[in-house]
Amino acid sequence: MQKTIFVKLATLAVAGMLSQGAFAADGTVNFTGEIVDAPCSISPNSQNLTVPLGKVSRTVFGTVTGTPPVSTATIGKKSTPANFTIDLLGCGATAKGATVTFSGTADLDDASYLRVANAGQVGVGAASGVAIELGDSAGTKIALGSPSGEYVLGLGDNSLKFQAAYVATRTAVTVGPANSVAQFTVAYK
Repeated sequence: MQKTIFVKLATLAVAGMLSQGAFAADGTVNFTGEIVDAPCSISPNSQNLTVPLGKVSRTVFGTVTGTPPVSTATIGKKSTPANFTIDLLGCGATAKGATVTFSGTADLDDASYLRVANAGQVGVGAASGVAIELGDSAGTKIALGSPSGEYVLGLGDNSLKFQAAYVATRTAVTVGPANSVAQFTVAYK
């Protein structure tokens, strides 16, 4: 009988040691967030957006002639805008309106625009003579660092619609990556 108990205990001990492999970590999950005193929550899908502006021909901004090619851009001429949305969730009765302010590195020629840069592509220079203009859904320009027009909010979920486009800031536009990063802040009214 003692032999049977010993065999059972030994079997349990071996099974326990073997099952430890099932609890080994294969990766890590980081959870980030913050509890805030605001009338709405910002959708997780809107917190880290990527807005593709496309591969835009520099001829969109003006003419290109000669060898080597030289562009003659019209300052202020824009590419076709790309639309994006910031979604606010669960807005309460106190949420009547909101404005959005975008911040980031200002363009050297016009500080109301977002500066473009090379996103780490070795041996490739960033495009020049262009910046990124931000606007509301109607295309009204939102200057960098300035609040948008007021969006009216209703109870529940609300989608704030925006657009972004490349804009010529010089008469000479060169080709290359034209990426940038902006942060946004929502102010409730």
